[in-house]
Amino acid sequence: MPEIPSTNAGDMLVPVRRSRRSRWIPAAGFGVALLVLTAAAVPMLLLNDRSMPATTAGRQTSAAQAATPATSATTTADQLRALAEAIHTSPADVQIGRYSYHHIRRWILDTTGTPVPPPMRENTPAVFAVEIRRWAAEDGSGCTIETELDPDYRLTGADPDHRSTSAEFARVRAVRTDHPAGELGSPIRLPLATDPATLALQLAAVDPMPDGPQSMLRAVDMLYTGHHVPLPVRAAALQVLGDMDGLSYQQTAADRLGRTGFAVSLNSRNIRYTLVFDPATGYLLASEQRLIGPHDFLHVPTGLVTYYTLFLDQGRRAELPPSCAAGRR
Repeated sequence: MPEIPSTNAGDMLVPVRRSRRSRWIPAAGFGVALLVLTAAAVPMLLLNDRSMPATTAGRQTSAAQAATPATSATTTADQLRALAEAIHTSPADVQIGRYSYHHIRRWILDTTGTPVPPPMRENTPAVFAVEIRRWAAEDGSGCTIETELDPDYRLTGADPDHRSTSAEFARVRAVRTDHPAGELGSPIRLPLATDPATLALQLAAVDPMPDGPQSMLRAVDMLYTGHHVPLPVRAAALQVLGDMDGLSYQQTAADRLGRTGFAVSLNSRNIRYTLVFDPATGYLLASEQRLIGPHDFLHVPTGLVTYYTLFLDQGRRAELPPSCAAGRR
């Protein structure tokens, strides 16, 4: 199943098989990068609040498909270091305000477990999907707005070619949660290092019991899930990945919105881990875990996506939106 982190990085990893709501609460152990909301929900992210429109994206090469090592005289390390030097600022880099803003969509292939409320079927493979917008102040206060879909027993959201649109989450009522100080946060503490070697140590410290090099890819996912990542840190993160062994590089890959970028992938324990980045700004566009062998406990086909996070938007905001601010009056 997809690996999900917790607030206590030293705890053993355990699957999340509770209620629909608790599925989005980090389980014990470190994994792919659910954001840590000390007692409540999860993560989010990518550019400016105008959000890139989530319109039908067309069928392009999916993020992790046929990822191969960089060829010719250029290695994956060379590619990533060159990109780290070439990326530039985005509108989000010049935004100011008290709140860090993130907007994500996430799909997890899991089982309904037991017991479950009707009409859910016990111990049945299903995809659980959520859209989250989060406004977080440095003191850990803020607001989240979640739209969670019913379990998808057809596993549509696990299809590698699935494309996301605004209509996917439009017919479900959004739920607002107000967070007091100390409730929102990330295991990756501020300030974020801009030196690659120091950032590598900062990311590695999140998981004191790593299960392999894939833990660094999950830590990069967590970095973008929990923070607005400024340009120097984005460049340093690419260099950290460039220093890893075993990564493959794909020059062109598309995310679930159809946005194209470059991808890095790593195969480990029947899973291909893939990160897709914007080559212009260095922002993380998507993070994917895909089966390349049998699932640990689900009877599902090889090739399905067990975890996918789509980073739509990130930046800073001066105020909470009216829907959140109204709850504080």
